[in-house]
Amino acid sequence: MTESPKAKPDRIMRPIEPALMQDRVYASLSTAVMAGRFIPGQNVIIREVAAQFETSPMPVREAVRRLVALRAFISMPNRAVQVPEFSPETVRDLCRVRIGIEGLATEWAAENATAKLVNLLRKLLRREIECAAKSDFSGMLDANRAFLFAIYEAAGSEKLLPCIEMLWLQIGPYFGILNGHPSLGRYHDEHERIIERLEERDGPGAKASISRHITMAAEDIIAAWPKHAPSGHSGAQQSNEPALSDVNPV
Repeated sequence: MTESPKAKPDRIMRPIEPALMQDRVYASLSTAVMAGRFIPGQNVIIREVAAQFETSPMPVREAVRRLVALRAFISMPNRAVQVPEFSPETVRDLCRVRIGIEGLATEWAAENATAKLVNLLRKLLRREIECAAKSDFSGMLDANRAFLFAIYEAAGSEKLLPCIEMLWLQIGPYFGILNGHPSLGRYHDEHERIIERLEERDGPGAKASISRHITMAAEDIIAAWPKHAPSGHSGAQQSNEPALSDVNPV
């Protein structure tokens, strides 16, 4: 059995300190899922994830169990765990739900928008663009997630944010499919329009912009999957490698 090449350090999938190990492993692993570090159909090898975190398998196993309960991962009959297989129906369904919930959060955020929020969003958008220019796809996804969650947090709802996080645990693996997509610059343009609507405190306009953004991503994911999937297989991509093998390290 040949050894896979050693992965470069990753800001998310990094060693965890002993204190509050289970909660910290879960937080890091769930963030990795939302950040597109896993892809549809990928096997989740507990011992390999534990090695990346430099911890024992026990807290990783507990974190994986929690993510199975949240439908980010699924348990297989042979006791293996994997990311759910690619499904265009799931992408479309998540798109509809995200438009409803994230659109509402964005509308509320516009009502609460401040100069501080707008400045933060412009800073994160610049980071997105810089990462894209360097072909740093993982960095771009991280900036994209930070951009959107800064908006959702500005909605000021403690109940809405956990709903969005649960949706992102299911949609996150699909984001990795967009690696190398030729039209990623369109997302930067849409983010600029979202900032403008927030700056104007235009709630309906901000909601419409985020809805276009979510719809565009869903359409691009579905269109890109046939090129991303292994030859002759339009469903899951199976892998025995750690979760970061298919995206650029950050």
